[in-house]
Amino acid sequence: MKTCLFLVVLVFLVSIEAKNVCRFPKTWKAKYDFDYKKRPSEWATTNTKTDFYKLVLSWTPSFCKDLPTAQRNRTFQCQYDDFGLIVHGFWAQSRTARTLKNHPRNCRDDKQLPLLTIKRHFCMMPGESLIQAEWEKHGTCSFRTGEEYLNTIERLYSQLIIPDIKQLLRDPRVDQYKIKKAFLDKNPKLGVKQMIVYMKGKELVDIKICYDLKLNFTNCYR
Repeated sequence: MKTCLFLVVLVFLVSIEAKNVCRFPKTWKAKYDFDYKKRPSEWATTNTKTDFYKLVLSWTPSFCKDLPTAQRNRTFQCQYDDFGLIVHGFWAQSRTARTLKNHPRNCRDDKQLPLLTIKRHFCMMPGESLIQAEWEKHGTCSFRTGEEYLNTIERLYSQLIIPDIKQLLRDPRVDQYKIKKAFLDKNPKLGVKQMIVYMKGKELVDIKICYDLKLNFTNCYR
């Protein structure tokens, strides 16, 4: 019995470790602060309460494929085959939102996160600007600090067992239902209405998993 328990714990720890091992940039950005006021496509929604969260997991090959060549070549995440399903963000959501702009967003401006914090979470979210932007756009609406926001994401991400996405996508019959089933099989506590798989044809774009305010799985729909 003790041997079996040890093996279960070992597998769990190895899965966490595997998600936190990746290649780092040779040099880090000096400036990666985010200011939504300088971006015409951004807005602030500060008077809407958070009802639940979406953990957004992005499939790197599809993300990189859709970038213009010049941008792809300077995006670290796209330069190596180290990254598969990464965390794009953890979004505060409103059940009463009728449009995208009704969800909590850019609730306050914050200073640039310490580089040490960026490095600590880089394998999960491989980009200095990505981490900073997601914290300011989405994290500031529900969390006191960037560290609290990122540590929460890291904990939730580490609890998920990710199926072999590459293997699934090799199947010519693959669709969102097959990918969803693979996730549900690996994560028995996750319900069919508690995740959303988005694909363009046979290409996986992202997976969204929903959590209530106590960070338990919850229905993504109203």
